[in-house]
Amino acid sequence: MQRAISSRRALLPKSSRGLSSVAADWAFPVPVTFGAGRAAELPAKLRERGSNRPLLVADKGLSGKPVVGGLFDSLAAAGLQPRLFGEVDANPTDLNIVAGAAAYREHAADGLVAVGGGSGLDAGKSIAMVAGSGRSLDELEWTRPPVEEMSCPPLVLIPTTAGTGAEMDSAAMYTDTSRRVKFCVAHPGCTAQIHVIADPLLTLSLPPTLTAWTGMDAVTHAIEALSVDSYHPMCDGIALESLRLMHTWLPAAVADGSDVAARSHMLAASAMAAVAFQKGLGAVHGLSEPVGAVHNSQHGLTNAILLPHVLRANRAAIEPKMDLAATYLGLPPPPPGYATTDGGFERVAAWLDTLAEQLQIPATLAEIGISDETAEECAAKAVANPTGFTNPLPFDAEMYSGVFRAAVEGRDRGRLQ
Repeated sequence: MQRAISSRRALLPKSSRGLSSVAADWAFPVPVTFGAGRAAELPAKLRERGSNRPLLVADKGLSGKPVVGGLFDSLAAAGLQPRLFGEVDANPTDLNIVAGAAAYREHAADGLVAVGGGSGLDAGKSIAMVAGSGRSLDELEWTRPPVEEMSCPPLVLIPTTAGTGAEMDSAAMYTDTSRRVKFCVAHPGCTAQIHVIADPLLTLSLPPTLTAWTGMDAVTHAIEALSVDSYHPMCDGIALESLRLMHTWLPAAVADGSDVAARSHMLAASAMAAVAFQKGLGAVHGLSEPVGAVHNSQHGLTNAILLPHVLRANRAAIEPKMDLAATYLGLPPPPPGYATTDGGFERVAAWLDTLAEQLQIPATLAEIGISDETAEECAAKAVANPTGFTNPLPFDAEMYSGVFRAAVEGRDRGRLQ
Protein backbone atom coordinates (compact mmCIF):
# COMPACT_ATOMS: atom_id res chain seq x y z
CA MET A 1 0.00 0.00 0.00
CA GLN A 2 2.75 2.44 0.96
CA ARG A 3 4.70 1.63 -2.24
CA ALA A 4 1.58 2.19 -4.33
CA ILE A 5 0.95 5.55 -2.69
CA SER A 6 4.59 6.61 -3.11
CA SER A 7 4.58 5.58 -6.78
CA ARG A 8 1.35 7.41 -7.41
CA ARG A 9 2.67 10.57 -5.77
CA ALA A 10 5.76 10.48 -7.98
CA LEU A 11 3.54 10.73 -11.06
CA LEU A 12 1.79 13.88 -9.86
CA PRO A 13 2.60 17.37 -11.17
CA LYS A 14 5.26 19.13 -9.16
CA SER A 15 2.77 21.87 -8.30
CA SER A 16 0.75 19.29 -6.40
CA ARG A 17 3.59 18.04 -4.21
CA GLY A 18 5.02 19.42 -1.02
CA LEU A 19 1.77 19.23 0.93
CA SER A 20 3.23 18.57 4.38
CA SER A 21 1.48 21.72 5.63
CA VAL A 22 -1.87 20.12 4.69
CA ALA A 23 -1.21 17.03 6.83
CA ALA A 24 -2.44 17.09 10.41
CA ASP A 25 -4.06 15.15 13.23
CA TRP A 26 -7.30 16.65 14.51
CA ALA A 27 -9.28 15.77 17.63
CA PHE A 28 -12.43 17.74 16.79
CA PRO A 29 -15.22 16.73 16.45
CA VAL A 30 -13.87 13.19 16.02
CA PRO A 31 -10.25 12.01 15.71
CA VAL A 32 -9.03 12.65 12.15
CA THR A 33 -5.80 11.50 10.51
CA PHE A 34 -5.50 13.90 7.57
CA GLY A 35 -3.03 14.05 4.69
CA ALA A 36 -1.70 12.50 1.51
CA GLY A 37 -0.51 8.92 1.97
CA ARG A 38 -1.97 8.47 5.43
CA ALA A 39 -4.20 5.56 4.44
CA ALA A 40 -1.05 3.49 5.00
CA GLU A 41 -1.70 3.95 8.73
CA LEU A 42 -4.96 1.97 8.63
CA PRO A 43 -3.62 -1.33 10.04
CA ALA A 44 -1.97 0.48 12.94
CA LYS A 45 -5.13 2.45 13.71
CA LEU A 46 -7.16 -0.75 13.88
CA ARG A 47 -4.61 -2.51 16.08
CA GLU A 48 -4.50 0.47 18.43
CA ARG A 49 -8.21 -0.01 18.93
CA GLY A 50 -8.07 -3.76 19.44
CA SER A 51 -9.40 -4.83 16.06
CA ASN A 52 -7.81 -7.74 14.22
CA ARG A 53 -10.80 -9.05 12.23
CA PRO A 54 -12.32 -5.99 10.55
CA LEU A 55 -15.22 -5.99 8.13
CA LEU A 56 -14.39 -3.73 5.17
CA VAL A 57 -17.56 -2.11 3.78
CA ALA A 58 -17.85 -0.45 0.36
CA ASP A 59 -20.54 0.10 -2.24
CA LYS A 60 -20.91 -2.06 -5.35
CA GLY A 61 -19.33 0.53 -7.62
CA LEU A 62 -16.20 0.88 -5.48
CA SER A 63 -15.70 -2.60 -4.05
CA GLY A 64 -13.88 -3.92 -7.12
CA LYS A 65 -11.69 -0.85 -7.58
CA PRO A 66 -7.98 -0.58 -6.67
CA VAL A 67 -8.64 1.78 -3.77
CA VAL A 68 -10.57 -0.92 -1.89
CA GLY A 69 -8.27 -3.71 -3.05
CA GLY A 70 -5.25 -1.76 -1.85
CA LEU A 71 -6.75 -1.19 1.59
CA PHE A 72 -7.77 -4.85 1.87
CA ASP A 73 -4.27 -6.02 0.85
CA SER A 74 -2.63 -3.65 3.34
CA LEU A 75 -4.68 -5.16 6.15
CA ALA A 76 -3.86 -8.72 5.13
CA ALA A 77 -0.17 -7.89 4.71
CA ALA A 78 -0.12 -6.50 8.24
CA GLY A 79 -1.42 -9.80 9.61
CA LEU A 80 -5.01 -8.75 10.14
CA GLN A 81 -7.93 -10.90 8.92
CA PRO A 82 -10.26 -8.65 6.93
CA ARG A 83 -13.45 -9.58 5.12
CA LEU A 84 -14.97 -7.47 2.35
CA PHE A 85 -18.67 -6.66 2.23
CA GLY A 86 -19.16 -4.86 -1.07
CA GLU A 87 -22.89 -5.29 -1.65
CA VAL A 88 -24.03 -1.75 -0.83
CA ASP A 89 -26.25 0.08 -3.32
CA ALA A 90 -25.50 3.63 -4.44
CA ASN A 91 -28.34 4.69 -2.13
CA PRO A 92 -27.96 2.26 0.80
CA THR A 93 -31.06 0.30 1.71
CA ASP A 94 -32.37 -1.43 4.78
CA LEU A 95 -31.74 -4.74 3.00
CA ASN A 96 -28.06 -3.83 2.47
CA ILE A 97 -27.65 -3.07 6.16
CA VAL A 98 -29.30 -6.28 7.33
CA ALA A 99 -27.05 -8.27 4.98
CA GLY A 100 -23.98 -6.36 6.14
CA ALA A 101 -24.78 -6.97 9.80
CA ALA A 102 -25.12 -10.68 9.04
CA ALA A 103 -21.71 -10.63 7.30
CA TYR A 104 -20.21 -8.89 10.33
CA ARG A 105 -21.49 -11.59 12.67
CA GLU A 106 -20.50 -14.45 10.34
CA HIS A 107 -16.95 -13.12 10.22
CA ALA A 108 -16.87 -12.73 14.01
CA ALA A 109 -15.62 -9.24 13.25
CA ASP A 110 -14.26 -7.00 15.98
CA GLY A 111 -14.16 -3.73 14.04
CA LEU A 112 -15.35 -2.13 10.85
CA VAL A 113 -13.73 -0.06 8.09
CA ALA A 114 -16.12 1.89 5.86
CA VAL A 115 -14.74 3.23 2.58
CA GLY A 116 -16.32 5.46 -0.02
CA GLY A 117 -18.63 8.39 -0.42
CA GLY A 118 -21.88 8.64 1.47
CA SER A 119 -22.98 5.19 0.31
CA GLY A 120 -20.16 3.17 1.83
CA LEU A 121 -19.74 5.40 4.88
CA ASP A 122 -23.43 5.53 5.79
CA ALA A 123 -23.86 1.80 5.22
CA GLY A 124 -20.78 1.03 7.29
CA LYS A 125 -21.96 3.13 10.22
CA SER A 126 -25.45 1.62 10.06
CA ILE A 127 -24.04 -1.92 9.91
CA ALA A 128 -21.80 -1.21 12.90
CA MET A 129 -24.71 0.11 14.96
CA VAL A 130 -27.05 -2.75 14.08
CA ALA A 131 -24.45 -5.52 14.37
CA GLY A 132 -22.87 -4.16 17.52
CA SER A 133 -26.07 -3.48 19.40
CA GLY A 134 -28.47 -6.07 18.06
CA ARG A 135 -30.98 -3.24 17.64
CA SER A 136 -33.21 -2.69 14.63
CA LEU A 137 -32.92 0.29 12.31
CA ASP A 138 -36.24 1.60 13.61
CA GLU A 139 -34.93 1.57 17.19
CA LEU A 140 -31.86 3.57 16.13
CA GLU A 141 -33.79 6.25 14.18
CA TRP A 142 -32.23 9.61 15.04
CA THR A 143 -35.39 11.42 16.16
CA ARG A 144 -35.98 8.84 18.90
CA PRO A 145 -34.30 9.01 22.31
CA PRO A 146 -30.92 7.21 22.07
CA VAL A 147 -31.17 3.58 23.09
CA GLU A 148 -29.38 2.72 26.30
CA GLU A 149 -26.53 0.23 26.62
CA MET A 150 -25.49 0.82 23.04
CA SER A 151 -22.54 -1.27 21.87
CA CYS A 152 -20.70 -0.18 18.75
CA PRO A 153 -17.44 -1.66 17.46
CA PRO A 154 -14.36 0.40 16.56
CA LEU A 155 -15.03 2.27 13.31
CA VAL A 156 -12.50 3.64 10.85
CA LEU A 157 -14.12 5.82 8.18
CA ILE A 158 -12.21 6.54 4.98
CA PRO A 159 -13.83 9.00 2.55
CA THR A 160 -13.07 8.66 -1.16
CA THR A 161 -15.15 11.69 -2.18
CA ALA A 162 -15.28 15.28 -0.98
CA GLY A 163 -18.98 15.85 -0.55
CA THR A 164 -21.09 14.09 2.04
CA GLY A 165 -18.82 14.61 5.04
CA ALA A 166 -20.43 11.43 6.36
CA GLU A 167 -17.20 10.54 8.11
CA MET A 168 -17.63 13.27 10.73
CA ASP A 169 -20.41 11.77 12.88
CA SER A 170 -22.57 8.70 13.37
CA ALA A 171 -25.61 9.89 11.40
CA ALA A 172 -26.29 7.53 8.49
CA MET A 173 -28.97 7.64 5.80
CA TYR A 174 -30.68 4.59 4.31
CA THR A 175 -33.74 3.93 2.16
CA ASP A 176 -36.62 1.93 3.57
CA THR A 177 -37.43 -0.18 0.50
CA SER A 178 -41.00 -0.97 1.51
CA ARG A 179 -42.01 2.64 2.17
CA ARG A 180 -39.72 4.37 -0.37
CA VAL A 181 -38.62 6.79 2.33
CA LYS A 182 -35.14 7.75 3.52
CA PHE A 183 -34.46 7.48 7.23
CA CYS A 184 -31.48 8.36 9.38
CA VAL A 185 -29.93 6.38 12.21
CA ALA A 186 -27.46 7.79 14.71
CA HIS A 187 -26.13 7.24 18.21
CA PRO A 188 -23.56 9.07 20.35
CA GLY A 189 -22.09 5.71 21.31
CA CYS A 190 -21.21 5.15 17.66
CA THR A 191 -19.72 8.64 17.28
CA ALA A 192 -17.38 7.86 20.17
CA GLN A 193 -15.98 4.88 18.21
CA ILE A 194 -15.17 6.80 15.01
CA HIS A 195 -11.66 7.45 13.73
CA VAL A 196 -11.33 9.13 10.33
CA ILE A 197 -8.50 8.66 7.84
CA ALA A 198 -8.82 11.42 5.24
CA ASP A 199 -6.28 10.75 2.50
CA PRO A 200 -6.70 12.91 -0.63
CA LEU A 201 -4.78 10.37 -2.72
CA LEU A 202 -7.81 8.09 -2.43
CA THR A 203 -9.97 10.71 -4.18
CA LEU A 204 -7.76 11.16 -7.26
CA SER A 205 -9.59 8.58 -9.37
CA LEU A 206 -13.01 10.16 -8.85
CA PRO A 207 -14.23 11.27 -12.32
CA PRO A 208 -15.07 14.94 -13.00
CA THR A 209 -18.84 14.36 -12.89
CA LEU A 210 -18.80 12.76 -9.44
CA THR A 211 -16.24 15.29 -8.23
CA ALA A 212 -18.68 18.04 -9.25
CA TRP A 213 -21.79 16.36 -7.86
CA THR A 214 -20.28 15.45 -4.51
CA GLY A 215 -18.65 18.87 -4.30
CA MET A 216 -22.03 20.53 -4.80
CA ASP A 217 -23.39 18.36 -1.99
CA ALA A 218 -20.81 19.96 0.31
CA VAL A 219 -21.65 23.44 -1.01
CA THR A 220 -25.31 22.76 -0.23
CA HIS A 221 -24.42 21.59 3.29
CA ALA A 222 -22.54 24.81 3.99
CA ILE A 223 -25.20 27.11 2.49
CA GLU A 224 -28.04 25.38 4.33
CA ALA A 225 -26.18 25.23 7.65
CA LEU A 226 -25.34 28.91 7.44
CA SER A 227 -28.99 29.71 6.65
CA VAL A 228 -30.46 27.89 9.64
CA ASP A 229 -32.05 30.51 11.89
CA SER A 230 -30.43 29.67 15.20
CA TYR A 231 -27.52 31.12 17.17
CA HIS A 232 -24.42 29.03 16.53
CA PRO A 233 -21.50 31.26 15.52
CA MET A 234 -19.06 28.34 15.60
CA CYS A 235 -20.99 26.45 12.93
CA ASP A 236 -21.53 29.67 10.95
CA GLY A 237 -17.81 30.38 10.95
CA ILE A 238 -16.98 26.83 9.86
CA ALA A 239 -19.60 27.02 7.10
CA LEU A 240 -18.13 30.29 5.77
CA GLU A 241 -14.58 28.96 5.69
CA SER A 242 -15.80 25.78 4.03
CA LEU A 243 -17.46 27.88 1.32
CA ARG A 244 -14.27 29.90 0.86
CA LEU A 245 -12.23 26.75 0.31
CA MET A 246 -14.77 25.35 -2.14
CA HIS A 247 -15.04 28.65 -4.01
CA THR A 248 -11.33 28.29 -4.80
CA TRP A 249 -10.75 24.55 -4.96
CA LEU A 250 -13.89 22.83 -6.27
CA PRO A 251 -13.46 24.11 -9.85
CA ALA A 252 -9.77 23.20 -9.65
CA ALA A 253 -10.49 19.64 -8.50
CA VAL A 254 -13.00 19.14 -11.32
CA ALA A 255 -10.65 20.61 -13.92
CA ASP A 256 -7.66 18.49 -12.83
CA GLY A 257 -8.44 15.45 -10.71
CA SER A 258 -4.73 14.80 -10.12
CA ASP A 259 -4.26 18.12 -8.30
CA VAL A 260 -3.55 16.89 -4.78
CA ALA A 261 -3.72 20.39 -3.33
CA ALA A 262 -7.25 20.84 -4.69
CA ARG A 263 -8.27 17.37 -3.52
CA SER A 264 -6.83 18.04 -0.05
CA HIS A 265 -8.61 21.33 0.45
CA MET A 266 -11.88 19.89 -0.86
CA LEU A 267 -11.62 16.95 1.53
CA ALA A 268 -11.18 19.41 4.40
CA ALA A 269 -13.98 21.66 3.16
CA SER A 270 -16.37 18.74 2.87
CA ALA A 271 -15.65 17.67 6.44
CA MET A 272 -16.09 21.24 7.65
CA ALA A 273 -19.46 21.61 5.91
CA ALA A 274 -20.61 18.42 7.65
CA VAL A 275 -19.52 19.81 11.01
CA ALA A 276 -21.42 23.03 10.24
CA PHE A 277 -24.67 21.20 9.59
CA GLN A 278 -24.73 19.88 13.12
CA LYS A 279 -26.68 23.14 13.36
CA GLY A 280 -29.24 21.76 10.90
CA LEU A 281 -30.04 21.67 7.19
CA GLY A 282 -33.04 22.87 5.23
CA ALA A 283 -35.56 22.42 2.46
CA VAL A 284 -33.00 21.36 -0.17
CA HIS A 285 -32.27 18.22 1.81
CA GLY A 286 -35.86 18.06 3.03
CA LEU A 287 -36.91 17.50 -0.59
CA SER A 288 -33.85 15.85 -2.12
CA GLU A 289 -33.98 12.91 0.28
CA PRO A 290 -37.54 11.94 -0.77
CA VAL A 291 -36.60 12.51 -4.42
CA GLY A 292 -33.65 10.16 -3.95
CA ALA A 293 -35.81 7.55 -2.21
CA VAL A 294 -38.46 7.63 -4.95
CA HIS A 295 -36.22 8.04 -8.00
CA ASN A 296 -32.87 6.63 -6.79
CA SER A 297 -31.19 9.83 -7.98
CA GLN A 298 -27.63 10.78 -7.06
CA HIS A 299 -27.85 12.81 -3.85
CA GLY A 300 -25.34 15.56 -4.56
CA LEU A 301 -26.66 16.09 -8.09
CA THR A 302 -30.24 16.32 -6.81
CA ASN A 303 -29.15 18.89 -4.23
CA ALA A 304 -27.35 20.94 -6.85
CA ILE A 305 -30.45 21.14 -9.06
CA LEU A 306 -32.79 22.03 -6.18
CA LEU A 307 -30.48 24.52 -4.43
CA PRO A 308 -31.16 27.67 -6.50
CA HIS A 309 -34.92 27.17 -6.26
CA VAL A 310 -34.89 26.76 -2.48
CA LEU A 311 -32.51 29.70 -2.18
CA ARG A 312 -35.05 31.92 -3.95
CA ALA A 313 -37.92 30.59 -1.83
CA ASN A 314 -35.96 31.32 1.36
CA ARG A 315 -34.75 34.77 0.28
CA ALA A 316 -36.73 36.84 2.77
CA ALA A 317 -35.28 34.89 5.70
CA ILE A 318 -31.67 34.50 4.59
CA GLU A 319 -30.62 37.84 3.08
CA PRO A 320 -28.45 38.83 6.11
CA LYS A 321 -26.62 35.48 5.97
CA MET A 322 -26.12 35.79 2.21
CA ASP A 323 -24.71 39.30 2.75
CA LEU A 324 -22.22 37.74 5.14
CA ALA A 325 -21.30 34.97 2.69
CA ALA A 326 -20.89 37.36 -0.26
CA THR A 327 -18.60 39.60 1.78
CA TYR A 328 -16.52 36.73 3.15
CA LEU A 329 -16.08 35.17 -0.29
CA GLY A 330 -15.41 38.53 -1.94
CA LEU A 331 -18.05 37.89 -4.60
CA PRO A 332 -18.40 40.47 -7.38
CA PRO A 333 -21.68 42.16 -8.35
CA PRO A 334 -23.91 39.85 -10.38
CA PRO A 335 -23.96 40.13 -14.17
CA PRO A 336 -26.92 41.66 -16.03
CA GLY A 337 -30.12 39.66 -15.74
CA TYR A 338 -30.23 39.42 -11.95
CA ALA A 339 -32.73 41.37 -9.88
CA THR A 340 -30.40 43.90 -8.30
CA THR A 341 -26.77 44.58 -7.51
CA ASP A 342 -27.64 45.69 -3.97
CA GLY A 343 -26.92 43.28 -1.14
CA GLY A 344 -25.28 39.90 -1.12
CA PHE A 345 -28.16 37.60 -2.03
CA GLU A 346 -27.91 38.15 -5.79
CA ARG A 347 -24.12 37.86 -5.64
CA VAL A 348 -24.43 34.44 -3.98
CA ALA A 349 -27.16 33.38 -6.40
CA ALA A 350 -25.03 34.43 -9.37
CA TRP A 351 -21.98 32.62 -7.97
CA LEU A 352 -23.96 29.39 -7.50
CA ASP A 353 -25.41 29.65 -11.03
CA THR A 354 -21.97 30.29 -12.52
CA LEU A 355 -20.45 27.45 -10.52
CA ALA A 356 -23.18 25.03 -11.64
CA GLU A 357 -22.64 26.01 -15.28
CA GLN A 358 -18.87 25.69 -14.91
CA LEU A 359 -19.27 22.21 -13.40
CA GLN A 360 -21.81 21.23 -16.08
CA ILE A 361 -24.56 20.51 -13.57
CA PRO A 362 -27.88 19.78 -15.35
CA ALA A 363 -30.25 22.72 -15.04
CA THR A 364 -33.41 20.70 -14.43
CA LEU A 365 -34.68 17.50 -12.84
CA ALA A 366 -36.13 16.63 -16.24
CA GLU A 367 -32.58 16.32 -17.59
CA ILE A 368 -31.91 13.48 -15.13
CA GLY A 369 -35.15 11.68 -16.01
CA ILE A 370 -37.47 13.03 -13.31
CA SER A 371 -40.89 14.36 -14.36
CA ASP A 372 -43.48 16.18 -12.29
CA GLU A 373 -45.59 13.04 -11.93
CA THR A 374 -44.23 12.43 -8.43
CA ALA A 375 -44.35 16.06 -7.29
CA GLU A 376 -47.15 15.49 -4.78
CA GLU A 377 -45.68 12.23 -3.44
CA CYS A 378 -42.24 13.77 -2.92
CA ALA A 379 -43.74 16.93 -1.42
CA ALA A 380 -45.79 14.94 1.09
CA LYS A 381 -42.72 12.98 2.12
CA ALA A 382 -40.66 16.17 2.35
CA VAL A 383 -43.14 17.74 4.78
CA ALA A 384 -42.67 14.70 7.05
CA ASN A 385 -38.88 14.68 6.67
CA PRO A 386 -37.19 16.01 9.86
CA THR A 387 -34.12 17.09 7.86
CA GLY A 388 -36.11 20.02 6.51
CA PHE A 389 -37.53 21.10 9.87
CA THR A 390 -34.67 23.58 10.41
CA ASN A 391 -35.28 25.39 7.13
CA PRO A 392 -35.33 29.15 7.88
CA LEU A 393 -38.92 29.35 6.58
CA PRO A 394 -41.58 26.68 7.22
CA PHE A 395 -42.34 24.76 4.03
CA ASP A 396 -45.72 23.09 3.50
CA ALA A 397 -46.58 20.56 0.81
CA GLU A 398 -47.62 23.28 -1.63
CA MET A 399 -44.25 25.03 -1.32
CA TYR A 400 -42.31 21.78 -1.71
CA SER A 401 -44.42 20.83 -4.71
CA GLY A 402 -43.80 24.26 -6.23
CA VAL A 403 -40.04 23.91 -5.83
CA PHE A 404 -40.17 20.39 -7.30
CA ARG A 405 -42.11 21.54 -10.38
CA ALA A 406 -39.90 24.59 -10.85
CA ALA A 407 -36.85 22.32 -10.73
CA VAL A 408 -38.38 19.98 -13.31
CA GLU A 409 -39.10 22.87 -15.66
CA GLY A 410 -36.07 25.04 -14.84
CA ARG A 411 -38.03 28.18 -14.01
CA ASP A 412 -37.13 30.61 -11.20
CA ARG A 413 -33.54 29.42 -11.39
CA GLY A 414 -31.04 32.16 -10.53
CA ARG A 415 -31.32 34.60 -13.38
CA LEU A 416 -34.66 36.25 -13.88
CA GLN A 417 -36.62 34.75 -16.74
